[in-house]
Amino acid sequence: MIWRPIRLALLAIFVLCTSASPAPHSAAAGADQRLGAAIDAYARPLIEAHHLSGQLLVARRGQILVEREFGFADWELRAPVTPDTRFNIASVTKPMTITLAIQLMAEHAFGLKDSIARWFPDFPKGNRITVEMLLQHSSGIPHELVPDSEATRPMTAAAMVEIAKHRQLDFEPGSKSSYSSGGFSVLTRILEIAGGKSYGELLEARIFGQLGMTSSSDHDSRVLLPGRARSVVPGPRGLENGPYQDFSGIIGAGSVWSTARDLHRFVQGLVTGKLGPGPQRSLAGDKVDFNGYTAGFRAYCDWDSVSGLEVIFVGNEHSGAPDLLRSAIPKLAAGEAVAAPVLPAMRPGAVAEAELRRSTGTFQLGNGTKLELTVHDGALWANDWVLLPMADGGFFSPRDYGKVHVVRAADGTIERLDWEQRGEVYPAPRVK
Repeated sequence: MIWRPIRLALLAIFVLCTSASPAPHSAAAGADQRLGAAIDAYARPLIEAHHLSGQLLVARRGQILVEREFGFADWELRAPVTPDTRFNIASVTKPMTITLAIQLMAEHAFGLKDSIARWFPDFPKGNRITVEMLLQHSSGIPHELVPDSEATRPMTAAAMVEIAKHRQLDFEPGSKSSYSSGGFSVLTRILEIAGGKSYGELLEARIFGQLGMTSSSDHDSRVLLPGRARSVVPGPRGLENGPYQDFSGIIGAGSVWSTARDLHRFVQGLVTGKLGPGPQRSLAGDKVDFNGYTAGFRAYCDWDSVSGLEVIFVGNEHSGAPDLLRSAIPKLAAGEAVAAPVLPAMRPGAVAEAELRRSTGTFQLGNGTKLELTVHDGALWANDWVLLPMADGGFFSPRDYGKVHVVRAADGTIERLDWEQRGEVYPAPRVK
């Protein structure tokens, strides 16, 4: 989804409280099998369409009920996904960075109100940017310090700070909030200085080692990482290799590699308070809702305190299929009937380029996101998302399963796009 903000349950950054760990709760084997069968039946058309690749884990009150692997860790080599395949978890990295920050604050290594000038005296307006602003995406530091197309070589947190110093702030510090991976990379360098270790070492000492997350790490592209998945994205003629990216360029924001089992351990470490009462309170109060995607990788972690249901997915194909599972599984776990997903009918054969060009232009969603519709490689694209012609005259976006309806004026020109996602319609009028 290109306009849904990635949500983090950052409720109270530094509130210490105690809470009893939820008691283990065994589900009947028959119920587990029925849930597994229902998930398999729901996922079958998505698998057959080659839209689902990754690991799925479903648990209740800490007990794993269902585990599934779909697709290929490497689509070119046809190497299947296994429980040990490692995926980039994108912005699900951020809750780990927040956990480290809360732990170090509990040890009085620094405070929320400390300005980053404490560590970087020459950072422009650094005396007005606080740790709290970095955590709450209100620092003004741009979301992308390095464009994805250029983030192809290994970087360090220190190097990212130097890059951030030369980027103009998007707004005055503290004046508003705008999602910023760049701000989290700056925060990561603060954690390294305050904690006396590299980011990867801090994760290993304070989170991974504590929870037995043996398949998780923060590594750049130079490291030989066993089981590392390669990503794919939908293209006009089927799946294509995802854009190459060294994720150390978003260190602390989207640089961690992990598995569904390890993310289950992380969620349970938060929920039970094993990582400390501060992270438990701030990141796992009533629910966990971690979400991320980048360069073809997709990850999310959901947990609900009332039902105890936990749903985790990590994958290497950017399509709308994982989000259909995300919506369906809580209903299936509650015993509800859920209709099988039906993909829209595509127009057979190639569509003339002249016809596609009738849909080009600049359109803008209500949240300000601009959609540049262009034609190249014989296909229509919205920014870098391919749109496939549907039989009803609209377009289908495989990356989010969005249905794009074209609204034309009386003279035949396009005046608006209606982008539909799971029943919600997001109008995008033409602006250029």
